[in-house]
Amino acid sequence: MIEMRKHIHNSLAIRLCLSILVIVVLVFSLSLGFLYWQSRYIIREEAIDEASHVLDNTALRVKGQMVEIETATRNILWLVNLHHHDKDSLLKYTHRIVANHPHTNGCSITMEPDFFPGDEYGFSAYSVRLENLSSSEKDSVKTVREAEYDYYSKVWYKTPRQKRTACWVDPFDDYNAGTLSSPEMIASYCIPLNDEQGKFIGVLSTDLSLRKLTETITAEHPYQHSYFMMLGADGHYFVHPDTTKLLKQTIFTNTDPREHTDIVTLGYEMINGRTGHMEVNIDGKSHIVLYRPLEGTQWSVALVCPSNELLRGYNRLTYILLPLLVIGLLLLVMGCRRIVHHFIQPLGLLASELRQIGHGDYEKPLPISHRTDLIGQLQNSFCQMRRSISQHIRDIEQKKQETEQRTIELEQATQLARQASEQKTQFMQDMSHQIRTPLNIVHGFSQVLRDDSVMMSNEEKQQIVESMYVQTNALDYMVSKLLTASLIESHQSISTNDIVNCNELAREAFDSTSSLINHTAEMRLDSRISDELTVKTNSHHLLIALTELLFNALHFTSEGSVTMRIEATDDDVLFTIEDTGPGIPADKAAFIFDKFTKIDMFTEGLGLGLFLCQRVVQLMGGKLILDSQYTRGSRFILFLPLRSTLG
Repeated sequence: MIEMRKHIHNSLAIRLCLSILVIVVLVFSLSLGFLYWQSRYIIREEAIDEASHVLDNTALRVKGQMVEIETATRNILWLVNLHHHDKDSLLKYTHRIVANHPHTNGCSITMEPDFFPGDEYGFSAYSVRLENLSSSEKDSVKTVREAEYDYYSKVWYKTPRQKRTACWVDPFDDYNAGTLSSPEMIASYCIPLNDEQGKFIGVLSTDLSLRKLTETITAEHPYQHSYFMMLGADGHYFVHPDTTKLLKQTIFTNTDPREHTDIVTLGYEMINGRTGHMEVNIDGKSHIVLYRPLEGTQWSVALVCPSNELLRGYNRLTYILLPLLVIGLLLLVMGCRRIVHHFIQPLGLLASELRQIGHGDYEKPLPISHRTDLIGQLQNSFCQMRRSISQHIRDIEQKKQETEQRTIELEQATQLARQASEQKTQFMQDMSHQIRTPLNIVHGFSQVLRDDSVMMSNEEKQQIVESMYVQTNALDYMVSKLLTASLIESHQSISTNDIVNCNELAREAFDSTSSLINHTAEMRLDSRISDELTVKTNSHHLLIALTELLFNALHFTSEGSVTMRIEATDDDVLFTIEDTGPGIPADKAAFIFDKFTKIDMFTEGLGLGLFLCQRVVQLMGGKLILDSQYTRGSRFILFLPLRSTLG
């Protein structure tokens, strides 16, 4: 470890490489971390929005059943109020409601005691649906006068009598052994009955089976372990996967407010009729709960989704980004090492020459550098300095040889030699000091060489220019596609008043596509219509759709051909684009027209092409489909209606 640190300390190249890597990795990590966090937020919001749509659809289905029962009850109410109240009529009315409305479980018309003379315990006409287990037979409806029992204390009778207005009452168990009653828990829509003077005389009540309500609510599951629940006005469970909690427990049962403040908050949000979503810890696992009230009731329905399933797309993104991050860092280390070694190599050569000069070797020539940067200038200046030193040493030697022949001049020559030696030592010290200073400056400036375009050779610049030119058309095409997608998304319709010649537009699409992509596949145009056939549509957007379909076909077809066939029926013009590429897997065909969807996440593109094509074609009144029967590649068929071009 000590040797390694010493080696790193003595190696300028390693120190430069490490310094650059620290800065680049820091910036790279911060940028990627921000994008990673932002992606998580976007995916979470999209997943919550999708779950909210499921919850809204569920609430609409439940409300549809409830509205059907409310409407059926109100439709029979005018008959009850219009005609004289007699027992047979009341029995027929309850039978009519249950028989004509399959979602009703039962119906009763219950009168006040002594309303009918001699009925001091009251009168209740009751019809109930008896379900047949055989699917080939219809349910039967049985209608009876209910036996005498204390129905005045029942919630379905007492609540509308007190409120004097129509209302839904919470689900209850109305089963009475030995009587005709529903064995299921039911919720009832109750309307108070009044005579002509406004006096309360009874209750009209229609029942909805809690089992059917539960089946309606739980019909759709957006995630594998998600589930629905429904609470009443006081927090009792009406719908829940754990049937032991139904009507017996509330959301607050066995819940410590200090440890489960999130569940308590959720309960109060739901019983107060609010709409929203929140994160809740259930059985030690994080869940996202979306909730909303049922209009016209004091009930609230909620969709409970495990957080890990809601963020499954984010987790998949993690598995993709981590390998890319590791590979990117490895490539960065290799590239940084090569670049730093390339620029530091001349400094190593200079250091070697200095060591030779220190040992007295002044004659070995140093190669001239053709680089025009600071290091090249330093190397050439050092070459000039070394030649000057060599020449100076030769002059001294020549003078020494001359003084050897004269005795008097011998001491002078010796003194001169001594002085020359001292001067040489001082010169070496001065020279070392003078070289150390620019070396430190080079050390500082080399950190910015990676961003200085002057450092690049003409060949490197030419390669960059050629690469930029190749990407310019693709970038312009993608920006154009994004702008078109943005405009299409903000419009519900587009103009279709252009008179378009089908064959001419197809040829234009062929020319446009060829300029966007280099391809090796053969392009064929098979027109089975006359050159005079025109259609009334939007020429610009039709050209975009055909170009995009051809572009995709060429992009994925390295061998074989891409064919556009044009046909006409009595009602439509058909543009068929087929290729001999790899095709689209059957499990991916269902969502290739979704926004931002790609078959292979590693291929180029935005995932907007097919979505944009289908959207444009729909706005023009046509349709775009994938022919799943075609197995030699991919085949897309664009149907465009034949509108009259007269007038």
